[in-house]
Amino acid sequence: MEKYIKNGNKKIKFKTVTKFTDRLKGFRFYLYPIKEGLCYPKKKMINTYFVCQKLDIVVTDKENNILAIYPSIRTENFIRPRLKAYYIYLLPEGSSKGLENYDKLRIMTKGDD
Repeated sequence: MEKYIKNGNKKIKFKTVTKFTDRLKGFRFYLYPIKEGLCYPKKKMINTYFVCQKLDIVVTDKENNILAIYPSIRTENFIRPRLKAYYIYLLPEGSSKGLENYDKLRIMTKGDD
């Protein structure tokens, strides 16, 4: 099932990462332009070591209320843990424009509009 984040007129496709190897790799050493995002459930902190391009990082709670937005994060950064954090979304650079803290992140499945 394909999932999207709806931000204004944009739909950003993402996949949920649950396997250990996929969680470990993420976007590390990924040289091609990033077109879709990753969702890390049950995670409070993340680092961008060995990520070769800029990312937008969105931290949400269980109800997908935005707790923090980190736009255009470069490599070699550490995002500190948030107490109520549950999901961390790694998105292509520029896709978090228009989002604000304490807004609800709109998650859509294929067919919803």
